[in-house]
Amino acid sequence: MRHIKTHNNHILGKAKAALLEAIDTLWNINKLLGDSTPIPSSKIAFHARLTPDVNLGSTQTVIFDHVITNIGKAYNKHTGHFTATLNGIYVFACTFLQTGGSLHLQIVQNSSDISKGYARSGGGIAGSMNAVIYLHKGDVVKVRHYPGRGSETISGGWSFFTGYLL
Repeated sequence: MRHIKTHNNHILGKAKAALLEAIDTLWNINKLLGDSTPIPSSKIAFHARLTPDVNLGSTQTVIFDHVITNIGKAYNKHTGHFTATLNGIYVFACTFLQTGGSLHLQIVQNSSDISKGYARSGGGIAGSMNAVIYLHKGDVVKVRHYPGRGSETISGGWSFFTGYLL
């Protein structure tokens, strides 16, 4: 019986050594790839692109459906809402392209307008918006079509929404 126990301890010791070696190898690979430290839970950043052209009605939220980066998982690609997970100072930017007619957009915090953007009519005309604002946990930021405007179209593939915690 003692021989079996010694044999099992020997196997477990080898398995433990192999596991530690594998962890060390993975750590070294991450260093080579430039990813040597885990992302802290206090980091929040997103970058998303609109893929289809969208014909917008008054105050319609633009849903940037192709998420490129979503550290902290604060951006929802189904609603177009960014929800602050921490209190702090955030930076937002939106670049957009219209599809022939003019386009009026705004960045909104909860229900307050914090930035406006405009792209005049004509071929290949772009607009942009930026904002730096203090948010409380739970505040929602989104891009929407400007109130009271008639139907306008935003170009997919060329329009982006970005935000991050400073």
